[in-house]
Amino acid sequence: MAFLKGPSCLGESKQTAIRRLNKLRRKLEANPNLQQLYRNFIHEYLDMGHMEQVSEVSEPTVAYYMLHHGALRPDSKYTPLRTVFNASCATSTGESLNSILANGGVIQPELFAILLRFRKNRIGLISDIQKMSRMIFIDESQRYLLRIVWKEDVDDSIKTYKMNRVV
Repeated sequence: MAFLKGPSCLGESKQTAIRRLNKLRRKLEANPNLQQLYRNFIHEYLDMGHMEQVSEVSEPTVAYYMLHHGALRPDSKYTPLRTVFNASCATSTGESLNSILANGGVIQPELFAILLRFRKNRIGLISDIQKMSRMIFIDESQRYLLRIVWKEDVDDSIKTYKMNRVV
């Protein structure tokens, strides 16, 4: 990740993430279907190696905890739940991860140009790009900036996870 400002300008974000997690847990408890979809999503992320539990005893001096919530899309055949990771929530210093990241320009070509180029050749190749962006690894030295908190059930203890791939 490229930064406009150093990550050391980020303040405390874990307590906000925990408060939002507790709010999310209440919402999930009220909707068993949503709760099961969310659990499935978390387990899929873990099973595929897209995130892993943090086993550190001590908290690093700088860490960013992303908020997350689910957007239910019952009409979607393949992804009835879309989980949204929010890196725009300000920390105790007023900065967020998104506010210190450098953003590049639009790199996708226009749709019209893609269609023209596709028709130019005799053979066209297509593929399913579902979950394609999750194939990009995050450098190990920057994973402390992509953390989430989660607990499976209301009575469970809160666990910290770090993302290994782009979210």
